[in-house]
Amino acid sequence: MKEYNCYIDESGDEGIHKGSKYFILTAILVEKQKDLGISKCVDNIKENIEINIKNQLHWKLIKGYPNKIMIMQTINEMDITIINIVIDTRKIKFIKSDEIYNHFFGYLCERITWFAKDKNALVNINISSRGNLSKDTLLGFIKSNTSKFKIDYKRIKDLKIYSNAQKKLLQLADCCCSALGQALKYNDVKHQKYVSYLVSKYYTSKAKYLGYGLKYVPGKTKYPKEFQDLLNYLSANKK
Repeated sequence: MKEYNCYIDESGDEGIHKGSKYFILTAILVEKQKDLGISKCVDNIKENIEINIKNQLHWKLIKGYPNKIMIMQTINEMDITIINIVIDTRKIKFIKSDEIYNHFFGYLCERITWFAKDKNALVNINISSRGNLSKDTLLGFIKSNTSKFKIDYKRIKDLKIYSNAQKKLLQLADCCCSALGQALKYNDVKHQKYVSYLVSKYYTSKAKYLGYGLKYVPGKTKYPKEFQDLLNYLSANKK
């Protein structure tokens, strides 16, 4: 059976009505045997923008629009799959701020295991460390909400938490996540262009990426203008 490695990072602040409007969770899935080669691509990106390969690749610290476009173009050429959960914190009414990560990780985990089932594979999940995040608390939360989340736990081989400095593909997840966050925040063609290089990598099912590789929550609501504008741009400008 195949194995995939999954790398998860986040962008934004999940504080309800006091943080950023959007809190985004992004997963990058890489076939295990291709992990090392794609990790080396991250080193190549660092060399191209003159960052010491021992230092982290962090989107917010990258200077120059051409450098960011180059990163997106490089990711476009990688054999990876991307899944995003975009949480509109202004529309969250019944979930506490300190539960948002755990709750919406459940939606992300659903799609990770759907992907693994599609590939008849197992997946090793690697999560970027943050605050009080713990493996036991995270798994305990989603397993206590089995009626809400459709997660095939048999597909999850392992789940570990690392700092971004320890895993180069967590740094790549940071770039994908932050680029999407900026596209929504600024809602202009300049920033939407970042995502146009990524959309071909979004997880699709039945020829659709919306709801799979790009999931907006809460559901059953009209998309906000910036999210709909991004969808319109992506539809017209796929790379």
